[in-house]
Amino acid sequence: MANWIKAVAAIAVFSFVVLLFNGAVDVLLDAAHRILTAVPNVQVGDNTSTGVWATIDNPVRSYIAAHSAGLPISASTVYTLWQVTGLLSLIAGFITRSNGIRLTWTGWGIAGMAMVWTTTPDTSRTVATAIAVLAWTFASAFALRGLNLRPRVFTTVHTGAPQITVQPQIHIPAQPDGPAPDNVRQLGR
Repeated sequence: MANWIKAVAAIAVFSFVVLLFNGAVDVLLDAAHRILTAVPNVQVGDNTSTGVWATIDNPVRSYIAAHSAGLPISASTVYTLWQVTGLLSLIAGFITRSNGIRLTWTGWGIAGMAMVWTTTPDTSRTVATAIAVLAWTFASAFALRGLNLRPRVFTTVHTGAPQITVQPQIHIPAQPDGPAPDNVRQLGR
């Protein structure tokens, strides 16, 4: 087949794939928009939780409510996305052991601790952050399961390898007895 026909066919297939991808992206973005707008209205910024969980949850809700005022989505949607990201990265980190998902879990935990530190009043800031760190560390035992920071060392020991001995020797083949061949000429004569 001629090269120009191959090039035209490749361009046509590539254009068709781009067209399909463009349509798929529009459909996926529309579905994601519908899912996110169907999220129930969570009271962000209000103290709705109690106990130890309130020490972590209320500062996160307050932080999200204070910093999502100008966004085109509601604060409750941001809070729901925050929770879904944490839950999915916890579960996926446990199941897949993917470094990218584990980094997402780590970033989610650090951001949550930063929100608790920023929003909690000065008098109880260190205790609230310590509780958030302990809760995140406990959950990290599941999300970071099997993570090993020691480098892997691969050693190979062959005990049954054959021993090879090398003995350099020069072997000179035996010379035939009889008349000398006629193609041998003496040097210097």
